[in-house]
Amino acid sequence: MKKNYKLEYRLNDEQKNYPALYHYEFSEPTEIFCRRLCDYFIKDKKVYHMTSASLEKEYYVIYVEIDEEEAIIEHAKSYTHVTLEVRDFKEYSVSPLIYTYDLYSHEEALSLIGNDFLWLDEQEYRKISAEIDEDRSTYVLYMTKA
Repeated sequence: MKKNYKLEYRLNDEQKNYPALYHYEFSEPTEIFCRRLCDYFIKDKKVYHMTSASLEKEYYVIYVEIDEEEAIIEHAKSYTHVTLEVRDFKEYSVSPLIYTYDLYSHEEALSLIGNDFLWLDEQEYRKISAEIDEDRSTYVLYMTKA
C-alpha cells in the first residue's frame, strides 16, 4: 500500500492551542518540500507568513501567522498546472512579472525555489522571498537584480 504524506497548516497561536487551518494529503512528498521553502502562503485572499515547520508523527506541519501588512496580487493570472512566477520585488507597490515557468512537476518547482540566485535573460537575480499562492495556483519568487 502506498503511503500518503500529510501536511497541516496551523496558526502559530499558543493561546488558541495552535489550531489547524488546512489539511492536505499527497501521494509524493515533493509538494510539501516546496511549501516548506515558501515564506508566505496565500489562501482565501489571506496572506500568511510561515514562522516554522516541523514533523510531528505522521504530519508535516507548517506554522503560520496572518500577515496584515502584505497584500495579495489583484488581477493576476491564475493557472491550472504547476507554475512558478518570478517577480521583480517592489516594497510598496505591485511587483512586476519578470518571467513565468510552466512546469511539469513540483520537483521542477523545488529545483527553482531552493535557489538564492537565478539567471534570467543574462541578468542575475537574488531571492527576497518565496510564496505559494493557492488562490492563483502558482508559486512566486520575489527577486531583485543582484
